[in-house]
Amino acid sequence: MRCEMKRSIRAAAFLGLLASGLAFAQNAPATANKPGNKMDQPGAASSPSKSLTVLGRVSNDGRTLLTDLDTDWAISNAEVLKGREGSLVTVKCYVDSERNQIHVLSVKSAQSELKYASRQQDSAFRR
Repeated sequence: MRCEMKRSIRAAAFLGLLASGLAFAQNAPATANKPGNKMDQPGAASSPSKSLTVLGRVSNDGRTLLTDLDTDWAISNAEVLKGREGSLVTVKCYVDSERNQIHVLSVKSAQSELKYASRQQDSAFRR
């Protein structure tokens, strides 16, 4: 009877360790070595992170982006921003903070001016 109890305790402890090891293995990043990854290009970071959306102004030469936080980022694939020099853009990108570079995935023109609407029925127009 004691032998069976020791065996079952050992089996339960072994299964607990096995389950925790499997749970730990699922958290390992697997995207770094996938073929066809956008970060496999030269000059890109070795371990990709999530893509970020950044608002900023493209420099006159098209090689840097001045973000809304007054940070300059070098653009690893500057040909994507060709023709948008000096304009305000919203960029979806991967960030390589070690090299102070971004890898642009998509670009949208940002609206530099806000449009205001008014209603004639507002209290400001009643006098």
